[in-house]
Amino acid sequence: MLTISNICKSTSIRSYLLLQARHKNKIHWAKLKKKNSPKYKAMNLFDDFYGSIFGNQWESIKEGLLRRSKYAAVINNYGDPEETMEYLTNRGAHCLRNLIKVQKDFQNQYEPEPKQTEPPDHTNKLQAFAEKLHSDEISNIYPQNGNMPEKLDYSEDKLDTDKVKVKEKINVGSKTLDQSLAEAEIDTSRIIDPSLGLASEALYQFLPATKLKGMDEWIPESTHYSYYSTNTDFPLAIEPESELVYPEHLKVFTYEMHSDWDDFPEPKRCQTGVYNYYPLDCGSVLAVLALGLQAGDRVLDLCSAPGGKALIALQTLLPDIIICNDVSISRSNRTKKIFKDYLFDFETSNKWSERVMFKRVDGRVFTDDYGFDKVLVDVPCTTDRHSVNVDENNIFRPDRIKERLKIPEMQSALLTNALRLVKVGGTVVYSTCSLSPVQNDGVVHLSLKHAFESHGIVATVKDMTSSFSGFSSTLKLGAGSAAPKYGQLVLPDVAANFGPTYIAKLVRVK
Repeated sequence: MLTISNICKSTSIRSYLLLQARHKNKIHWAKLKKKNSPKYKAMNLFDDFYGSIFGNQWESIKEGLLRRSKYAAVINNYGDPEETMEYLTNRGAHCLRNLIKVQKDFQNQYEPEPKQTEPPDHTNKLQAFAEKLHSDEISNIYPQNGNMPEKLDYSEDKLDTDKVKVKEKINVGSKTLDQSLAEAEIDTSRIIDPSLGLASEALYQFLPATKLKGMDEWIPESTHYSYYSTNTDFPLAIEPESELVYPEHLKVFTYEMHSDWDDFPEPKRCQTGVYNYYPLDCGSVLAVLALGLQAGDRVLDLCSAPGGKALIALQTLLPDIIICNDVSISRSNRTKKIFKDYLFDFETSNKWSERVMFKRVDGRVFTDDYGFDKVLVDVPCTTDRHSVNVDENNIFRPDRIKERLKIPEMQSALLTNALRLVKVGGTVVYSTCSLSPVQNDGVVHLSLKHAFESHGIVATVKDMTSSFSGFSSTLKLGAGSAAPKYGQLVLPDVAANFGPTYIAKLVRVK
């Protein structure tokens, strides 16, 4: 007996089967959205690019990038430092200064002197990768009919003469001119209506096209990699720096590699009202240590926000004046809030207003009449860890393509200006949170070239391989195919998941 319930039941089954058949070979919209998300696009590009650069090391680096990052704890000297250090020690953390000393003593006693090897040249790998991208870009624009050009000419296209040729070949010798004109097929679409007059606007529409429509603002992905160059037509010297000067009053705690403890509790308020320590990536600590701060230094943090590195510099108790610059109002306010949370009596004491100053200027045009002893240039970059984990504010969003591809140009302008602002004999430290050789060594090379050609500035690159070797029990530094030419690279790793951080030290000599 056919009942209403049976009819409904059979109808629902048929509907379900129809839906299954309809979507059998289709990808669900949620999966499509995921595959088109900014972090998915970032990982696809990194797999191709970094896979070709780092080779077999890329898979372990990638695994570290996708995991939760590790932090170090900078003890606040304006809180309860002794009590805080005892608290963290009881949790299994170690003083970074002690870890460096132990590792250095071990290397001096047991490990042979490392051989000086030439850093790998990534030029060929980058060139091959850029050419592959260029070829892919051409194939995406032109139809796959075997007539693809070898290069894209964005400024002027060839005129398609097929549309203006007479379709029939006329034998002039056998026909009169009038007969030929009578038989010729004329393109009437190009005749100007007399009612329009001979205004220039009417005539322009019949000129042949010289640009691809809609391509005026388009920048090919491959242009991003053209900023990497190794052509040396300017004074370039790389000198080893064997010793790392660790400031006496800087107290940083972290965990060793493979430690069962790798996390810090939330910072707490001290009796003075400020937080007891500041958590941040250990790579940021290395960038400040590379400055080689000395008592009385006048320091510029050119791209300061959110202010962690400037706070570390103040915790050394060495700088006389530090200027924190950031063009963004919101980011500059964020720096001020951090200083308020960590520096006792920051808003009311005159000593802080005379010692810490805030500027909101584009770092590429920042000017100063006195010059600086030390300049830190922690530039905006692709922020690789953020790019593969978070979609919000991701530089790989479709509406930020041009901004992303122009990043090396902006970074080079910032570093070039920093070299101009530092005094002769002073130090500039350039840092990023990217693995890209284009944004790292490529920008350093380009900036040294521009500084010399535009301002007559000569700077020496300091090789910190030896001075940073004491960190090998705490974090992983790039070696072999992952070793930069001009700086040091902190690599993400499951055992010590800091970075990525690139650090290059430059000393102005002229």
